[in-house]
Amino acid sequence: MIDFPALASGETPFWDGQTFQIGQRTSRVLAYSTNPTGWDETLTALHEAEAGDGAHPIDLASRHAAIDALRRHRFPEDGALLEIGCSSGFLLRDLKRAFPNAEIVGSDVFLELLERLGRSLPGLPLVQMDLLQCPIRGGQFDAVVALNVLEHIESDTTALLRMAELLKPEGILVLEVPQGPNLYDLYDAYLKHFRRYSKQEVVAKCSSSGFKPIEVKFLGFVPYIPFWLMKKLNRLRYGKRGERALRLQELVRGQIKTTADSKLLRLAFLVEKALCTRISAPIGIRCTLVARASDAGQVRWQTPRNSAGL
Repeated sequence: MIDFPALASGETPFWDGQTFQIGQRTSRVLAYSTNPTGWDETLTALHEAEAGDGAHPIDLASRHAAIDALRRHRFPEDGALLEIGCSSGFLLRDLKRAFPNAEIVGSDVFLELLERLGRSLPGLPLVQMDLLQCPIRGGQFDAVVALNVLEHIESDTTALLRMAELLKPEGILVLEVPQGPNLYDLYDAYLKHFRRYSKQEVVAKCSSSGFKPIEVKFLGFVPYIPFWLMKKLNRLRYGKRGERALRLQELVRGQIKTTADSKLLRLAFLVEKALCTRISAPIGIRCTLVARASDAGQVRWQTPRNSAGL
């Protein structure tokens, strides 16, 4: 049973399997601190509108890869798992189907988004929090999953330290980030990415944050060349951060919709899934990492932070 800390009001919440009991009231979402500098709800709405109901080919491949990684590295069937940046809840639903006996918690920085998700996704506790001011007591989770979250956090090394603290010794981190620092373009800037990563950078940052990387792979190997060309063309036309781009939202919206509706892209990921059972992809659109928490990550934990981050 996950121990959820007291709220700023001093009230201690209790999860009854459906809602949080907080004194004489109930709530689907626990609200702690927030820090939305690297994302906003309009971007969630944009992605949902153009990419469909979680069915964008690379997002589907990403979620399948995360669940496969958890199974491959023996996440306990009745273990405790925290998803950081659960957004629209597509991965939470997949995780619940894959691990029906696990204790799964979703977290994000946006309260309204979580409240909406809570109405459509019963039986899973949802927590609004800023990871950098994480209020949850450490050492409680068998796995932490963060897909395409780290690039939205300016202090990514602090975020990794918080993830290490949340895990039990030898707990599993499943992390995914956009690959290719030299491919940062207006699309990344509009989506509030602070950076794209090289394989070496994400391994080094995880290793220095209390993790032992055990698996690093690339996702999006088959469609990488057209992706690379599109990124380079974006940088040539509009600059790295899109200073000269007109109607930036329309450009980003168009690129999301084009890739979401692409039958060729869907076929590419089917081919990649078949290929990568036999070979290791040398490059890709995204980099996925699986790591285990070392004892060092647990030593850093002292006391839970309250909603003010103190």
